[in-house]
Amino acid sequence: MRTTTRVAAVAAAQLAIVAVAVAPRLSAHLVGEEYLLEVAGADPHDPFRGAYAALDYPGLRLHGEQVPDGPAYLPLRPSDGVWVSGAPVGERPAQGPYLACEGDGWDLDCGIGSWFAGDDEADRVGRALTTASGVATVRIDGRGNAVLVDVRTSAVGGPGPLSSPRPPPG
Repeated sequence: MRTTTRVAAVAAAQLAIVAVAVAPRLSAHLVGEEYLLEVAGADPHDPFRGAYAALDYPGLRLHGEQVPDGPAYLPLRPSDGVWVSGAPVGERPAQGPYLACEGDGWDLDCGIGSWFAGDDEADRVGRALTTASGVATVRIDGRGNAVLVDVRTSAVGGPGPLSSPRPPPG
């Protein structure tokens, strides 16, 4: 086999691996619908760990004794202008919206736990969310894949974008 053919085959394989790795988030970005979730700061920003703010979602059941080990799903329902969940379930719901998550027996990771930004912005977001809740705009596709697209301060209808120049949806 020629060297150029081998290099092309290896490059194609690497591209395929990357495509498989980003497909769920890309799907949520491209075809997902936007949902508003209440958000709070989970951990203060630490510049030595990177430019992101760790987030928690008070309306979602992401922690506790009922979290399964392995794949889990959080069916969502509207409540006071945001979406909330009940207990996690082990079977994919027949209808949505829902979040597809991975559990470790205590916490669920749904892929929306961090807001990546510059150091100053991440610090500002983290500080604002330790004193008051905010609203996160999350895009969720039909398979429960989710991606965080915006974070705003205060409750629904609060003072506007905390970190994104995009106007609030709606």
